[in-house]
Amino acid sequence: MTEKIWDFIERKKFIIFFIIITVISLFARIAVIDFVSGDYYSCLEPWFYQLKNNGGLSALKLNIGNYNLPYLTILAILTYLPVEPIVSIKMVSIICDYICALAVLKIAYIVLKNNKNKDFFALLLYGVVLFLPTVLLNSACWGQADAIYVAFILLAIVALLEEKYLKAFIYLGVSFAFKLQFIFILPLFILIYISKRKFPLYYFLIIPAVNIVMCLPAIIAGKPIASCIDIYVSQTSQYSAYLSMNFPGVYNLLFPTNSYNYVMAPNEYMSKMGVMCTIFVFVIMAFMVLYKKIKFDKQQIIEFGLWSVMIATFLLPHMHDRYLFAGDILSVLYCIYNKDKLYVPIGISLISMYGYTGFLFGKNPVPIQYLSFMYLILIFIVTKDIYNKYFNNAEQIETSK
Repeated sequence: MTEKIWDFIERKKFIIFFIIITVISLFARIAVIDFVSGDYYSCLEPWFYQLKNNGGLSALKLNIGNYNLPYLTILAILTYLPVEPIVSIKMVSIICDYICALAVLKIAYIVLKNNKNKDFFALLLYGVVLFLPTVLLNSACWGQADAIYVAFILLAIVALLEEKYLKAFIYLGVSFAFKLQFIFILPLFILIYISKRKFPLYYFLIIPAVNIVMCLPAIIAGKPIASCIDIYVSQTSQYSAYLSMNFPGVYNLLFPTNSYNYVMAPNEYMSKMGVMCTIFVFVIMAFMVLYKKIKFDKQQIIEFGLWSVMIATFLLPHMHDRYLFAGDILSVLYCIYNKDKLYVPIGISLISMYGYTGFLFGKNPVPIQYLSFMYLILIFIVTKDIYNKYFNNAEQIETSK
């Protein structure tokens, strides 16, 4: 009897460990689900009750909150459930934690297809993602929705790896419908287009089209179609006075930081200059990709994806708190091909966590400038690694030998 049990465990060990990881990670989230963050108290709960008190879905026509309409549609649906709002709201994001982890599991299986240890590595990455401090705190503790838009970014990457480009752009459109921060990964899609041209240019129009479709419940309820985009315009203008908000980017190294770790914009032109500098860096990369005829295999998709998120969040103005969430998870995938650079996801996780400790617990253990400098070093390491692998002829010749 004992031998049969052990034989069963041996045959089903990965399924058993998958269940154990899932259950433990779920209990970890349940343990903090009652935590009330400032954002929940001042935003999410008031939005929920505004929707509930005005008819649920029919209240979508009203000007409630500053999140895009698909997320408010989810909140409106939740008002019909006999569940405490703090639980139902957080559970949506927690479900997306698991979609993120499953997408990472799928990506690992795709890229490690011929590796005899692919089951072990895929399960390991699944567990790492679920227990990343920022992933755990973002949904279950903070009650934020970053896992939603990042889940669809990861599903889009799965589709890219499988060369299912139509599906990839649909997923990217869903990501855009939830958060404007999808733009951090958009340069990867542009680079793939100009290098491979395996899908038509009009596929990029799928992104706003999906956003409109996702906004249909609110449009039917009486919301103007223009509101599908206006919300993002108002979001960017809302923080125009600050170059950085509790996020360790380049501006903390250039300008004074106040006690809240915010960097005030010295003038109205600095934000535009930051955007232009970011675009310039991506344009340079586009020229290099064309010149070297990079074809974006599976490894390049993951590495350039992480690089895109890192560059965008470091250089773009108005970054704050949770904006490195996609980078947290992509850095874990980066280690599939760069096992000697485990310090990259560790460093990115520490940098990303800085905003969480400051906002949730009021603790900033080190000056934010140290984290900004650390982030700059990590960007240099990842950029140098990409350059040596794909753009440095001497390195390529040496590798081929």
